[in-house]
Amino acid sequence: MSRPDVDVAILGGGCAGLSLAARLAHSKLSVRVIEPRAVYTDDRAWSFWRTRPDPFEGCVRKQWASWTVEGVAGKVMRTSSQMRYQTVSAGAFYDHASEMIEDGDGNALSMGVKARAVTRTGSGWLVDTDAGALTAAAVVDTRPPNRIPAYGQFFLGHEIETERPVFDPDTVQLMHFRPARSAGVDFVYILPFSAHRALIEVTSFAPHNPGSVVFKKWLEEEVAVLDPGKTKTIRTESGALPMEVGFADTVPDGIIRMGLGGGAARPSTGYAFSRIQMQADRVANALINGGPLAMGLDGPMTRFMDRVFLQVLRSKPDRGPALFQTLFRNAPRDRLERFLSGSTRTADRASVMASLPPLPFLHAAAFPK
Repeated sequence: MSRPDVDVAILGGGCAGLSLAARLAHSKLSVRVIEPRAVYTDDRAWSFWRTRPDPFEGCVRKQWASWTVEGVAGKVMRTSSQMRYQTVSAGAFYDHASEMIEDGDGNALSMGVKARAVTRTGSGWLVDTDAGALTAAAVVDTRPPNRIPAYGQFFLGHEIETERPVFDPDTVQLMHFRPARSAGVDFVYILPFSAHRALIEVTSFAPHNPGSVVFKKWLEEEVAVLDPGKTKTIRTESGALPMEVGFADTVPDGIIRMGLGGGAARPSTGYAFSRIQMQADRVANALINGGPLAMGLDGPMTRFMDRVFLQVLRSKPDRGPALFQTLFRNAPRDRLERFLSGSTRTADRASVMASLPPLPFLHAAAFPK
């Protein structure tokens, strides 16, 4: 049997695809990343609480030790001497990952190329693209989900510069709840880079996307409330993240599914960057060492907690803001943030469970939908 063109074909060169390719760059495996975008732009930011090292720590634009959650029950501020809420710039991430891939032997990043079909050929795969076909010993599919989740996080944001100093550069406004504009839980998120510059996002946890018309009007109103004087929009980002336990696309046996379509987003929050890094570590280790691959990021108890929490949000969205405020007010320092970042520690999970009002969750657990 002839040797395949590459050892690993990665479909999609977004966060998941590049994270995996960077880890494989200096292995003995040859890698081809197939990405339909012709060029990368600084089109988004990934934010998270850092709990473990990864290859992209140098791409962190800023970090914060304080964050707030605010609603009708007042404002909750949390601080940490250990945990840092960080944001990674997409532009810096793309540049660093591309450099790591180019620096390795036998690697290639094929931009402006779309994968059309993947078929098994004996013990390998034939990947048909609009730039020709190639064979691969293994295929990892990191492309966006091909189905709409039953519940998701939808958002629209502008990074702006303001004439007046209207932002607190030391504190992230994590969730500042607003009257519902969707069928779910709505809030504003402000990521401040300086007193004059921040990313402002309007966000809905909802069963469907409220749409660009609703989001644009809402975002304009939020900026106006700040009384910022003249403003300049630096960039815009928008997206939809699945919030569904067990969310993953079906792929042919033998193909590895990674990224949002592989269940990387935390079901109860939509946080994905740290979990994508965990996936990339596991997949890279399995491909390099030929060992078994365990893709599940959450244990049974964590999945149960996420399922019950999401059921409460979906069935009683008006109670969502109070529940989040209660959680951030009552959970011990650092334990909640670790849990949201993917911690599987029993103590972290137990602390989060003990911080929530029991009645709505007991009802949701007893009468699952």
